[in-house]
Amino acid sequence: MKITKITFLIAVTISIIALFSGCNKHNKSEFIDNTTGEQQEIRIIRFDKELFQKPDPDTETFLKNLQTKYPEMFAASLDDKEYLGMIEKFISDNYLLDAQNTVQRNYPDLKFLEKDLTSAFANLQKQHKDTQLPRRLFSMIFGPAEFSYVFDNRCYTNGDYATIALDAYSYPQIEKNPYYTQMPQYMQQTLNKNYIAPDFMRMYLKNATYKNTPSSQMNPDCTLLDYIVEEGKYSYIVSRILPKHTESEILRYTDEQLKWCNENEKLIWGYITEQHLLYEKDRSKFMSLTAEGPSSRPLSDSPSRVGNYIGYNIVKQFMNNNKISFDSLMNLNDSQLILQKSKYKPSK
Repeated sequence: MKITKITFLIAVTISIIALFSGCNKHNKSEFIDNTTGEQQEIRIIRFDKELFQKPDPDTETFLKNLQTKYPEMFAASLDDKEYLGMIEKFISDNYLLDAQNTVQRNYPDLKFLEKDLTSAFANLQKQHKDTQLPRRLFSMIFGPAEFSYVFDNRCYTNGDYATIALDAYSYPQIEKNPYYTQMPQYMQQTLNKNYIAPDFMRMYLKNATYKNTPSSQMNPDCTLLDYIVEEGKYSYIVSRILPKHTESEILRYTDEQLKWCNENEKLIWGYITEQHLLYEKDRSKFMSLTAEGPSSRPLSDSPSRVGNYIGYNIVKQFMNNNKISFDSLMNLNDSQLILQKSKYKPSK
């Protein structure tokens, strides 16, 4: 079996699956459909379960019926014998069957996540009236894909349907499976059920809700301040639409990592300012403060992305001092003005 090809064809398209049919708005987390005026709640289609269930009456018929039911989850027609053969090998692979068993033990149902996402979309709709739900949300498993690809695409939407890769959120239970040993330990720490909703909503905000909002990070003249303030905007909105989640979950830290950041906020800010990095445009000089990694060099014992942590605190203080809407925040492109009006100055 050609693992990489199977993974690419299934994981990219068949592989990210799980979104919704609804949500609710107002005080009781009710999402109201803008077209019909009806209440909706998110329902996640367990594509991962259906794909690996026992085929009946035969594998080809089973898969073709599944493609008819969920065409968005397949990269090509199953009339293509080569593609059909790859999918058949995918669902009969012993390591993948073991991975699905692990996923099933970790996630016997997804009611907790459906409730979480329904509430998040309801809260988002209160400020962004045009909020739309993907037509369908699927859960799936990636299997043997390159770890950075899995990490970057563990939650996905194209605006119509969306997916969540449950095997990517099954650490540490899945880490001994040969297909999952590549995932670095520093990434594994936040790949569990507590981080799914914040990760998904951040992805959705970037790729759907505010996909047409100009991104500072795409500008070649983007400074470190521009970069971390933009990240801070998304973190702030996620924190407001998922108020029951901890800041460590919103910022994708462990509790111990967030504690380090809180205790060393002045140290981080001091390093950024003393090294004249705040308005630096050469990303190679500040990438260690914004990228995934074991730490933020050269700050010893630090977690990664401490620059993004600073950006979140700048935006949070700005919003505390300036009561504006999410949309107004996202459309405010002047990061220097946000810093100035935040009156940000860490005390410890």
